[in-house]
Amino acid sequence: MPKKIYLRNPFKSKIHRLNGLIRSKRLPNNAALCQSFCDHMTYDVGTLPPKVDLREEMTPVEDQSTIGSCVANSLAGTYEYLIKKATGEHIDVSRLFIYYNARLKDRDLKNVLRARATKRKTLVDVEDSGCTITSAIEALSESGTCLESLWPYDHEHVNVRPIDEAYSEGSNHLITEAFKIDVDLHQMRSCLAQGFPFVFGIKLFPSIRRAVDFGHVHIPSKSDKIKGVFGSHAMLAVGYSNRSKAFIVRNSWGEEWGDRGYCYIPDEYMTDKRLCYDVWTIRQLANDNFSNDHWDQEDLIDYRASASCPDSIDEDEDIQAIEEVNEGDDDEDTQVPEEMNEDDGHEQE
Repeated sequence: MPKKIYLRNPFKSKIHRLNGLIRSKRLPNNAALCQSFCDHMTYDVGTLPPKVDLREEMTPVEDQSTIGSCVANSLAGTYEYLIKKATGEHIDVSRLFIYYNARLKDRDLKNVLRARATKRKTLVDVEDSGCTITSAIEALSESGTCLESLWPYDHEHVNVRPIDEAYSEGSNHLITEAFKIDVDLHQMRSCLAQGFPFVFGIKLFPSIRRAVDFGHVHIPSKSDKIKGVFGSHAMLAVGYSNRSKAFIVRNSWGEEWGDRGYCYIPDEYMTDKRLCYDVWTIRQLANDNFSNDHWDQEDLIDYRASASCPDSIDEDEDIQAIEEVNEGDDDEDTQVPEEMNEDDGHEQE
């Protein structure tokens, strides 16, 4: 039985869902959705600015809560940014609409593959088990997305087909193109310098717990690698800093996590092909480059400064912060609550 994995945040009495990303094993079927970003780069290494920061143009960071919708949250944030950049309008799109339709595509593919393997037709239901970035991009191209007010982020509706009105409105909010980005420092930075955030998958280790207060994500240590990867997660890169030697990344665990919902992931981590993968950017309009008003030629802040890091590190506490729950388990002792007791850090009964 599949397991859901959570990261405990005892300081904020919250838990954060992990393993909502399924690694893509295919490219989108539509040629417009699997273009190579390398063919659309407009800056070489020598002309890139020392810092890019798109945060001022981003909509508020949202919280995926206990739902495995990190991919949908990342792409919703990207789409909202594109609309705001192009029109100045701040809209809030339905993450659950994107998440449902992405899983629907993943499910249909799984059914086909299972039928071929077993020589008989079987059906797999839509479950809250995460999705691929590929299917989410295809879903945004085919079904688009509606406003959050039309299909709200309601836990009870996570596996429910959105209403017909949501699909009607979704046809007005389609993406036209998507670009595959190599796990390469120059390509990643160039994408951001051109004004486009990118979604990516990343393997996380227990040390991610330490990013809760300041957003400083550590390069996996030997100890981390021995303990092993405990979760895959999709996030959204919205900038970089030469001084910090890090990417500025938007998470989907709410504004109380990290640096107001953002974190700083070292270049070394982001460009390790064993740890970072499925890197994509999307477009709604045919435009290779936005203005460069998001460039910072001074780059004065070191986001990874030691002053922002804990004085001591307890790796045992890193491990203890991880909670695995069997999906569909009805045992009260194994259920993950919405919140934790603020007094003792233990789960509420």
